[in-house]
Amino acid sequence: MSCIALVGALSLVLKQQTLEKIIPPIAAFAAGSLIGGAFLHMIPAGISSYGNTTAFYLWILLGFTIFFCLEQFLHWHHC
Repeated sequence: MSCIALVGALSLVLKQQTLEKIIPPIAAFAAGSLIGGAFLHMIPAGISSYGNTTAFYLWILLGFTIFFCLEQFLHWHHC
């Protein structure tokens, strides 16, 4: 954990051009990790509410697939 935290300190010694190039992917990774962690922590609550059925897991898989396809489409359209 300490090594991961030191990566932020690395940004103090990088050139401005290099920093501008790596900030967008790092910010996207951080946001995706936080959102993914939040959703994965909600799965047990969903199981307790809706039951441990195959349909519940299919809805989760469908949701991840839809958001993945949406992200890929927006990235393709943007580029």
